[in-house]
Amino acid sequence: QLEQAWRVKLGQGPNMATPLVHDGVMFLASTQDNVIALDATSGEELWRYEHRPTAFASARMGVAIHDDKLIIPTQNMHVVALEARTGEVVWDHAIETTLAGAVPYSLRGAPLVANGMVLQGVTATMIPEGGFIVGLDLETGNEVWRFHTVARPDGPGGNTWNNLALSERSGGSVWVPASYDPELDLAYYGTAPTYDTGPLLHSINEEGVSNDALYTNATIALRPKTGELVWHFQHMPNGQWDLDWVFERQIVELEVEGEMR
Repeated sequence: QLEQAWRVKLGQGPNMATPLVHDGVMFLASTQDNVIALDATSGEELWRYEHRPTAFASARMGVAIHDDKLIIPTQNMHVVALEARTGEVVWDHAIETTLAGAVPYSLRGAPLVANGMVLQGVTATMIPEGGFIVGLDLETGNEVWRFHTVARPDGPGGNTWNNLALSERSGGSVWVPASYDPELDLAYYGTAPTYDTGPLLHSINEEGVSNDALYTNATIALRPKTGELVWHFQHMPNGQWDLDWVFERQIVELEVEGEMR
């Protein structure tokens, strides 16, 4: 006997965020950086926050909540903490990028709050140097660490890009939020491929160099406090076919050969 209880009209534009309900209040990131808090029973608007309406509207997948803070990503590369009861700004952090104001950068996935940190993935579809994940202090919004999802030439995995210069490497966008295992204190992210596949099509046949293109098409496990890469698994090395491995990492307990894992 399901029937409509109430209806609220949202702004015109992309609305794809999953609502978050807590203590009888529904929080929703609508289009053009509008965030609304509704009485979940009646649909009555309790408060509204408008970050910076612009002509370019990017769809976001959701928001996060922790204690009295509502954490939202914006389309101009800010992460904002709001007081959940009033919508007042607690802090506003601008994520610095190598190409300031470039449209291809975006914050699409919801933030993840884990172990006192706010983790936010960044998409960078065709931008040199690729995507990344930032760790922000939950109380202040200050950036504590940054993990690049495209390996740097002089770092771990840097020899998996056919010896391409960093400016010629791209991809590794982070489209969705992580899953967090508090017992292991690990956040699991999925990363997208690179789209400029031509320079990676054939190996340069140099010892110690591959064209696998880490950390694209991979699951990566990070420490929320430090951004340390604990482990990674690349599902599709040298992805030439846009086979995205970016979607949710589900944490479940399964019985494997009589043992719970």
